[in-house]
Amino acid sequence: MNISEKIMKNRFILFVSLFMMIFVNDLCAQQQPKWDDISKNKWNSEFELVEIISSKDSSRQKAYLYRTKSKKPRPLIISLHTWSGDYTQKDPLADEALAREYNYIHPDFRGPNNNPLATGSNLAISDIEDAIRFAVNNTNTDPKNVHIIGTSGGGMAVLLAYMNVQYPVKSFSAWAPISDLEAWYWESIGRQQKYAIDILKSISMDSVFNAEEALRRSPLFQRFPKDIRKEAELFIYEGIHDGYTGSVPITHAINMYNRLAGELKYNLYSIPAIMEKASSDPDLVSEREIINLVTKRCNPSFDKLQTINDRPIYLYRKYNNISLTIFEGTHEQLSQAFSMIPIIEESSSFEKIE
Repeated sequence: MNISEKIMKNRFILFVSLFMMIFVNDLCAQQQPKWDDISKNKWNSEFELVEIISSKDSSRQKAYLYRTKSKKPRPLIISLHTWSGDYTQKDPLADEALAREYNYIHPDFRGPNNNPLATGSNLAISDIEDAIRFAVNNTNTDPKNVHIIGTSGGGMAVLLAYMNVQYPVKSFSAWAPISDLEAWYWESIGRQQKYAIDILKSISMDSVFNAEEALRRSPLFQRFPKDIRKEAELFIYEGIHDGYTGSVPITHAINMYNRLAGELKYNLYSIPAIMEKASSDPDLVSEREIINLVTKRCNPSFDKLQTINDRPIYLYRKYNNISLTIFEGTHEQLSQAFSMIPIIEESSSFEKIE
């Protein structure tokens, strides 16, 4: 290929990328999904605005913090904002933490996922760990009773924390999470959603989609720190109608569960290899089950005694400390989410974890 042909090829790629950006931007004029609502919250005066110095680049990342007034060590809840939100975003869990007298922090981790510093970057992951350690060291927190929760983009952040954070967090609750940025980019193109533009802004090179960078920032393909997570619980929740009435197909949740359970059970890292095992292993979710759930959007043979928040559970899997729950719902976090966190109410010891 001569120089002229290369120039023409590069111009063509740039043209296609720009066309796709304009196409999505024009056609995805839709209301912000409920669980990506970026409305600013008027925070209760009990919540203190704090600044956390980044351990990576010394920048100041803001957060809202509640310090329990209890004399006894109390649990800590780290609630992570959604894809388009930041630390100011309204959080339905904040008042519940206050009512229960739990320590609580709602951190910024480079803000909305529409720039390279956010969207699963090393800086954003480091910000989450910095927020955990800041809250543990500046509140009356039982350091062995620390729990992370998030929905949608916050669910992705929970999975990123599970795969990367070194602090021995007790539980991780990921609701309607994104696990594969490349898949979600093309799914967002097909659904004419603004998130495709956000991903391009975060990881593109000269407006061209960067698949390699998308893979690097996707929790589905990151190294699983099994030794650190031996005592931790991971809960993945997903509504069966997500991807239809919501923005994230249920395959993101299912694939993440299969990846982790498959690696724990078989020491396999490849998704295709794990799916081969899933065809005959009831601890995993088979391709046939996935297709049935995606196409039927229900499970005709579900156990009617198995419910969550009075809603049917269409599929439940658990292997070791990792579980997956597909329920009658959409792209959402259920109102009982807080009570489903496995919090230890009484602590017999208080020992700082470095």
